Amino acid sequence: MNSARPFSAAPAPPDPPDEKFHFAVERATFPNGLRVCLMERPRLPILSLTVMVQAGVISEGAEEAGLSAFTLNLLPRGTVRRDALRLAEEVDSMGASLGVHGDYDFSMVGISSLARDQDEAIEILAEVVTAPAFLPEEVERRRHDILSNLERLKDDPGELVRNRFLRAIYGAHPYHLPSSGLPETVRGFAGPQLRSFYNRLYRPNNAVLAVVGDLKPESMMRILQQRFGCWARAEIVRPELPAIPVPRQRTLRRIHKDGMTQATLRVGGIGIRRDNPDYVPLVLMNYILGGSGFGSRLMKSLREDSGLTYGAYSNFHPRREQGYFFASCQPGLATMNDSLEKMLEEIGRLRDGGVSAEELEWAQRYFLGSLPLSLQTNDHLATRVLEQEFFGLEEEYWLRDVERMRKITVAEINAAAHRYLDPDLLSIVCLADFHEVELRPGFGVEIED
Repeated sequence: MNSARPFSAAPAPPDPPDEKFHFAVERATFPNGLRVCLMERPRLPILSLTVMVQAGVISEGAEEAGLSAFTLNLLPRGTVRRDALRLAEEVDSMGASLGVHGDYDFSMVGISSLARDQDEAIEILAEVVTAPAFLPEEVERRRHDILSNLERLKDDPGELVRNRFLRAIYGAHPYHLPSSGLPETVRGFAGPQLRSFYNRLYRPNNAVLAVVGDLKPESMMRILQQRFGCWARAEIVRPELPAIPVPRQRTLRRIHKDGMTQATLRVGGIGIRRDNPDYVPLVLMNYILGGSGFGSRLMKSLREDSGLTYGAYSNFHPRREQGYFFASCQPGLATMNDSLEKMLEEIGRLRDGGVSAEELEWAQRYFLGSLPLSLQTNDHLATRVLEQEFFGLEEEYWLRDVERMRKITVAEINAAAHRYLDPDLLSIVCLADFHEVELRPGFGVEIED
């Protein structure tokens, strides 16, 4: 049964999608296979250029954990013509910004600059993407930084639980690997291995380039062809991926850590691909379950009503392959069992009882009202265009998603919840000092791995 309750204020939804949310994209594919997307936006004299390569954690073998991020972060740290210091100085002199972003499915390299500096910005981006040097001193500097970070994280409860959870639901599939890598793999990375990973995947026929801002499409295409046309294509060989395990029962994994005064709990399982038709229903459903802070069911049940923990939340992470979902909280040891029971109860209640019309309207108002914020900058728009290309989404999918959100029904949300939330098939990971407290029996079949 859904409890009636007031909801916090949400932004008022905008008018139905109109021209202000429509951005025409001009596309081309160069002879070397590079796909290019241009979006003219002359309102401000700013330009954003981003290259997305299908190279991420999913491209790593078990002995290569962290190789994708290591390689990506070295690209702006020196090319065959410019070392890291010169690159930084030239980017700074333009008032531009050069950066990278890695994910489980892809890697991105981007530069933003004033439109008047487009020739220099394109030259630098092309050089960083197509001619990295992997200088030995930069490799060692990056290795030191990663190992220092991994040392800091080795006792972090959230990181320990997250990594164990991903291993539990993904098994041998690369999605279980920590994106920063493992100390034993990172210590072994050397120039030849980094160069090999780069040569294998950083190819124009494995990449998309998005340019958004104050540009002239014809001249921009010509400049891009000059700078990126010499990037050599190659056959992309992708090894067959291990199957993602199909859950058969609810499982429980313990992580004992001495001296803990709190427990860290994570409950969840396999989710969806980004191109799944259930994406919009699940975004709205998750907002109601645990994605909306103090307005969510999890927060209300575990904090407001029961006083079990300061916070509880949930999230769905779609990916190119099957993503995952989870709910999490950090209660005191004395309330650990009750908190876990409440999380399972709320997941089951949403699956079996569904959401109310009031909850759905509240979630719709939030997402429809926040749409303009997600389309404000050239970088935002470049990311949207790249997602559309990479995940094979509909043209201007952000408008299609808005249309779906406006028309979606309680029945559609509830059907999606029933398909993807099954309390009997969840993976549970619990970190605590088990010398001080024990888990009650019945939460799941205990697994040691």
